[in-house]
Amino acid sequence: MINIKDEKVFEQIFREHYSVLAGFALKYLHDPDLSEEIVQEMFSNLWIKSDVIEVRTSIKSYLYGAVRNACLNYIKHQKIEEKYADHVKLTISSVKETDFLELDELQQRIAEAMDKIPDKCREIFELSRYEGKKYKEIAEELGLSQKTVENQMGKALRILRDELGDYLPALWWLIFFYGGKI
Repeated sequence: MINIKDEKVFEQIFREHYSVLAGFALKYLHDPDLSEEIVQEMFSNLWIKSDVIEVRTSIKSYLYGAVRNACLNYIKHQKIEEKYADHVKLTISSVKETDFLELDELQQRIAEAMDKIPDKCREIFELSRYEGKKYKEIAEELGLSQKTVENQMGKALRILRDELGDYLPALWWLIFFYGGKI
């Protein structure tokens, strides 16, 4: 069994296999930079986890298997991202067809939802979302702990999510195209 915890052994394995593994990854990914990145990350993980990984096959077989799995995982993740992007595009295109009466109704529902947020909680929410302040800045400005600000923001977001759940696709569209200013 090879001791991959030994720095010199690890370096030798890296030098011996890196370029052929990058070529192997290229067959899956068709992008030289991405292929090298995948192989580098695999070696990095191998080094970081060297104290718990036991290579029971030949090191070459292990490395090829690890690179193949990393490539397949990357491809699978890309497909998920593409499906999500397509879903968002469909949602946005359906929201674009929303007429102005629905937009007025949405504005009214937002105002009603904001009214349900307690005053201090709403103040924290507005400082964060409308003025772009960080939790730490809000805590200092209002004389609160940062944890209190985080809790109050969570409470405000829960109330908005509960009150505006039916309108979330339209809200995303508004935020995307108007920066949230309606």
